[in-house]
Amino acid sequence: MAVGFLFNMIQRGSASYDRISTLLDQKSDVQNPKHPVKEIASGTLIYNIEAFQYENETTLKDIHFVLEKGQTLGLVGQTGSGKTSLIKLLLREYNVTEGSISLNGHNIEDYLLEDMRRLIGYVPQDQFLFATTILENVRFGNTGLSKEQVVAAIRLSQVYDDVMDMPEGFDTLIGEKGVSLSGGQKQRLAMSRAMVLDPEILILDDSLSAVDAKTEHAIIENLKETRRHKTTIITAHRLSAVVHADLILVMKNGRIIERGRHEELIQKNGWYAKTYVSQQMEMEGQDNV
Repeated sequence: MAVGFLFNMIQRGSASYDRISTLLDQKSDVQNPKHPVKEIASGTLIYNIEAFQYENETTLKDIHFVLEKGQTLGLVGQTGSGKTSLIKLLLREYNVTEGSISLNGHNIEDYLLEDMRRLIGYVPQDQFLFATTILENVRFGNTGLSKEQVVAAIRLSQVYDDVMDMPEGFDTLIGEKGVSLSGGQKQRLAMSRAMVLDPEILILDDSLSAVDAKTEHAIIENLKETRRHKTTIITAHRLSAVVHADLILVMKNGRIIERGRHEELIQKNGWYAKTYVSQQMEMEGQDNV
């Protein structure tokens, strides 16, 4: 019985090794430049994308905007409108098909990948948490971070009180993928992980969807206070998360269909205005229940 079990495990392990080897042997389309720009600094971010194709489909078209250092960009629109594709290009997961993205006067493809990504704190839609303590999840390999820095980040993301209510506080084990946490707690803990680094560019990709309106407002106020001189990008389905943004882009089918500040978009009475009014009425109805 034991020999048969061992033989089965070896076969399964061999198959897994073959799949992993094949994956590791694949060469990424995104490579470091031969002559990289040696100094990288956050500055003006300029999108001039004529087109971006993914798996032979055009997913972005005619994307043009400028975001100054210290400003906040809000990206809104229905699922599949192209918001996350815009983010992934900045993260250098893909190369722009036609056009360019520049940062501080240089095409981002002229920077080393590690230098570019070091500037960015990214909180994805699907957060991954490890089966370790809250403290170690926020540090995430950055062992040089003090507990005080972690506490400050957790306060900014409005999850401090939740942590203090847990049996072991910051030493609480949260289980694989944060199984012991609620959806909102997972999102805020993932935010803490990015915010503790105080990145030059902070990207929240629909990272406030599982928190209530009051908590969302508190987090946004903290971002406004602490990131006055650094760039922030927020994608959201709930428009209240971006009303403070310096520039809001409404996406549909990979294109920008509306742009402006909150007040300007309300006056246009387009998709943004109608969706905002609808969401506000829905929230008021919930408050009255």
